[in-house]
Amino acid sequence: MLASEQDDVSNIHRRWSFTRLTPGSLKSSYAMTLACAAAVIVVSHVFHLQTSGSELAFYLPLSLVVLFTTTFLDRFLLRGTPVNNLSKIIHVSSFANLLWAITVIMGIAANAVFSKPAYTTDYIITGMMLAAGLRTGIYVSVFGASLYRAIAISFIQPVILLFSFLPPSFHNTVFTPPALVFGSIFMALGVIWAVVTDKAGRPTIKSTFRMLQAFLDAWTENKVDKMENLFEGRSYETIVGTKIIKFSNSQTHAIVLPDVHPGPFGMVGGSYLPYVLYNSFGKKALVMHSVSDHSLNIPSKREVDRYIKSLDGMSVQGKGSKCAEPVQIKRANATVTGLAFDRSAIVMLSLAPKGMEDVPQQIRAELESYASGIGFGNLLVVDCHNAMGGHIGKEDESDLLAAAKECLEKLMHMPQYEFEVGFASLDDMSGRPASQSELGQAGLAVMVIKTNGKKYAIGWSDSNNMENKLRDKVISAASGDVLMLEVCSSDTHSTSGKRTREGYFALGMTSNQDKIASVFGSMCEKAAARVSKSGFEVCSAKSTVKVMGQQQFEDYSRALDKTMSVTKLFVGITFAVYVAMLVMVS
Repeated sequence: MLASEQDDVSNIHRRWSFTRLTPGSLKSSYAMTLACAAAVIVVSHVFHLQTSGSELAFYLPLSLVVLFTTTFLDRFLLRGTPVNNLSKIIHVSSFANLLWAITVIMGIAANAVFSKPAYTTDYIITGMMLAAGLRTGIYVSVFGASLYRAIAISFIQPVILLFSFLPPSFHNTVFTPPALVFGSIFMALGVIWAVVTDKAGRPTIKSTFRMLQAFLDAWTENKVDKMENLFEGRSYETIVGTKIIKFSNSQTHAIVLPDVHPGPFGMVGGSYLPYVLYNSFGKKALVMHSVSDHSLNIPSKREVDRYIKSLDGMSVQGKGSKCAEPVQIKRANATVTGLAFDRSAIVMLSLAPKGMEDVPQQIRAELESYASGIGFGNLLVVDCHNAMGGHIGKEDESDLLAAAKECLEKLMHMPQYEFEVGFASLDDMSGRPASQSELGQAGLAVMVIKTNGKKYAIGWSDSNNMENKLRDKVISAASGDVLMLEVCSSDTHSTSGKRTREGYFALGMTSNQDKIASVFGSMCEKAAARVSKSGFEVCSAKSTVKVMGQQQFEDYSRALDKTMSVTKLFVGITFAVYVAMLVMVS
């Protein structure tokens, strides 16, 4: 079932990745729409209308000014729609004008191939109506306009643009029967596509477009209410656990392991949960990624607040003042690092630098059973999430399990000593080594544990994974008498929503990795200088909270698959009509 859920999430992300096809900025959108409109005007005047150069010189700048002005008219006419801003309107205009430009250019080729007269307005009109059909589909699907309203608005800019560059002598003859027939077909296809596609997710998804609009509002505008309401309405209550190791000296530090997943994306739901927990523990905590998956995403900020409040009722499962020296076992790609505090243990699982997706639930279940069988009362299983890769394979899964069991076995028989703890974070450093696009609000942190005269460090980043080579660089950067054991990420999804294949920038993907490693080294020194004698408490809490569940992702994935199938069908029909138009119009 887990593999199925991961496949659904991957499929959803692959479908949403089409949003990367939009221009990257408002300026690039304006440049694209003006350039395409200029191509329509120049090609129409020179090849299809065969006007003079002086007429082109007059109509070209006039028409571009008209186009620029009508974008604001579009925005005014679309006021009140769920998704409406100038940037998106210019995006629509740019792609509509691109289709128009392609049509008038292809008309030149069609005339040459089929020996038709060059003088014609048919390609200009069919291109205009093709653009209007595209605008209709987008205004309904993305903007949330009603169908009739979208049809009316979709014609306004193209028609105004047409008559702004068309000399008056052509006004009475421009709409020929062939152009109107094919143009009407293009328009009808856009309308029918909008109707059919919106119903593609039924019965589980009432409106595919409402889901799309909520997603785009959250993904591009950080307006999360609609998306959270959709998610929460289809979520269910369950009991989730949270395990915490508190270290108390002059201050309280903690390793926090919530059994909820930090998603789904951007600022939606529990995506920023690692920072909320980090802040709740006085910014002296490592908030680790548990063995959890997207089905355990918290759907809304309301539920995040509910979850945080539930932690007030945590119970103490064990306490003491001694710990064993850490054990690290490597087997093929797998690295497992463990620490034991009396009869409580923590194991950190990594496949870096190979990388992997979320660790499967069955690994934690098997390790918890094994740990209990050899005498550990509490086990915290951490998914280091410190290198990007695919779904974990059977061989790597087997290696992780074998290495973790060997690690636990050794920890159980190792002597334990009094220990000291120190903590440092990015707040103690000057400057920020990574961009905000890579690093969440909690930044970076290091915890140093000194036992039996030796100092060991655990590094942590509030990031959505790490670039595959960074973990080894950070470990190598630790200097002096501190051994960096492992570097983990929180897997925060608050930094997602980027125009990349993954949808996010992992730590070190765009920032200077050597600088990041150097800052980790400095934090190690700072934390090591702060160590003082400490005791520990292992606490746990049970929280009743809504989670998204697997079924939502199955439904969204299925709806998107149907939507893409319908879209491909209509693209194929439109292409066939387009070819027929090139052949048949005169």
